[in-house]
Amino acid sequence: MAVAGELSDSHELSERARQYANAVIDGDEWPLTPSLVDLDCVTFETSTRMKRQHGVCPSDGDGHCTIRLSEQTYERAGFTAMQQTIRHELVHCYQHQTDGVDPGHGGSFNQWVDPLALSGRCSTHYETQPEDYKYQFYCTQGCGFIGGRHRWSVAVRRAIRGTQVCGECDGELRVEGPRGSLDEVPEWRTDSAIDEDDLRYRFYCANCGLIGGRRQMCKTVRRVIRGETVCRDCGSWEIETRDENGDTVTSTPRR
Repeated sequence: MAVAGELSDSHELSERARQYANAVIDGDEWPLTPSLVDLDCVTFETSTRMKRQHGVCPSDGDGHCTIRLSEQTYERAGFTAMQQTIRHELVHCYQHQTDGVDPGHGGSFNQWVDPLALSGRCSTHYETQPEDYKYQFYCTQGCGFIGGRHRWSVAVRRAIRGTQVCGECDGELRVEGPRGSLDEVPEWRTDSAIDEDDLRYRFYCANCGLIGGRRQMCKTVRRVIRGETVCRDCGSWEIETRDENGDTVTSTPRR
């Protein structure tokens, strides 16, 4: 039997994901079927830069989807862990390919959580390490590394100023950045031109973090969602759009 789906790269994970997706859709173990997901309209690819997510599933708005998986998750957690991520993204394929079904992690997603043995919206396949974060938080009272942020944020600013504390012991935090310990908010960050709270759609570069956004749906938002916009700072095409709830936006609303 021919294997359905396209490959956009030669990475081992992409091919294994395609094979597994075919087994899920065509097999008897899981309830997703070819009548619900058309794998001929799905492309599989592996991202070497995606660190904050195990996988994503953007769509062109016409039912053609791309299941993009994280090489880091594959290397750290193995393919068995990735299988849940693939089933998760196949649900998003079903959403994109079915008229009248809203994308995202609402009711149309939750109905598949138990049948597909999913963890829900998010799953933790491995323990994060300090080097996974651009800004790392350390408790000064002995709790050690407690987390971090991939980009500059209000939490980083608060931790530096001492208004955010350790969740275990309420101790002060030490913040480590790309250039070492941060004792004060850098001058270039004291007057940021981007206010997240003022944006309905926010653009996040895989390398640079928050790079912009818009207050409402517009041509720019649609271009970013379709993958037609490049980061001006680093040249990356891996830009993710999130809404005011923090959910990834993978398709544009029908007009």
